[in-house]
Amino acid sequence: MGNVARFPSKSCTDHRGVPYASITEMCDHWGINPETYTRRIKVYHMSVEDALTKPVKPSGGQICRDHQGTRYKSRTMMCKKWNIDRKLFEYRISHGWNLEDALTKPSRNSI
Repeated sequence: MGNVARFPSKSCTDHRGVPYASITEMCDHWGINPETYTRRIKVYHMSVEDALTKPVKPSGGQICRDHQGTRYKSRTMMCKKWNIDRKLFEYRISHGWNLEDALTKPSRNSI
């Protein structure tokens, strides 16, 4: 039921032209989490086809390093270490922030 508020029943169409009553319904059909689909569209600027059909990494993320060179199993784990919300981090990176600032600058809510 949590997806209902986040993904309202607005009709949409997949890359093949098939209509769906909602993003949730479309994502269920393609076997992808609606949050993953939305992040791929809004943050990573993927096409609808790629957002729906690109396999989700089974490891839960890709190995990455922070600005100090510390290695993490995923961006989520790195963000937890730096106490920064993952979505805020992704927003900052997608808007041109450098890695150090994206991880270390406090959010407006924490000031």
